[in-house]
Amino acid sequence: MIKGNKLIFNSIGDTFNFRYNSYFNLSFFNLINYFKNLKVSFHEIFSLFGFFTFITIAVQVVSGTMLSFSLVPEPMLIPTVRDEEDIEDLYTDDFFWLHERGVDLIFIFSYLHLFRKLYLNVFELETEAAWKSGVFSFLIFQVVVFFGLVLCCTHLSEITLTIAANIFHTFFNFKGKVYWIIFTDKQVGVATLIRLDYGHYVAAFFLFFLWILHGIII
Repeated sequence: MIKGNKLIFNSIGDTFNFRYNSYFNLSFFNLINYFKNLKVSFHEIFSLFGFFTFITIAVQVVSGTMLSFSLVPEPMLIPTVRDEEDIEDLYTDDFFWLHERGVDLIFIFSYLHLFRKLYLNVFELETEAAWKSGVFSFLIFQVVVFFGLVLCCTHLSEITLTIAANIFHTFFNFKGKVYWIIFTDKQVGVATLIRLDYGHYVAAFFLFFLWILHGIII
């Protein structure tokens, strides 16, 4: 029986049944129900989506830093080097896989975190700073993903780069070639990769700082 906050067993049989139901009656649905009702520091598991996002970003910073040590800013060599890493099973290929999966998880957790806040209608004046830092972080995240997508030098890199350069060109009302500062000639070349490489890492570490600030504000 339960008395106050303490669980008291009346007999050895009750103790055995409790342990049996807790540890030996495992199933997929029981695990789902367990995590659904899990509470950490008086918060349900659904309130931890933001925390999961922060942990994933921290892992992304580590894996991205490791990938930077083997980065070759040459669009023709990046796919070849990646194929060699796949064949030779080097550790850099594991970091690349981890970095790719991290992007997927950040999208999932950040959207779940945002939709949960909208569902709960959390719009008090006290949360204004948290909303501003969160929205700004979400926008910076899109920039980080764009830079990283171009750095992969896949079939989407050229298209993504052209679209971003055209948006930049339209924003400045087609005056001059301001986009050249970042996107050069709208092609994935060495100069463009170096620029986007710096932009990717600076924006990523800035995003990490924003998420720390966001967590402190909350």
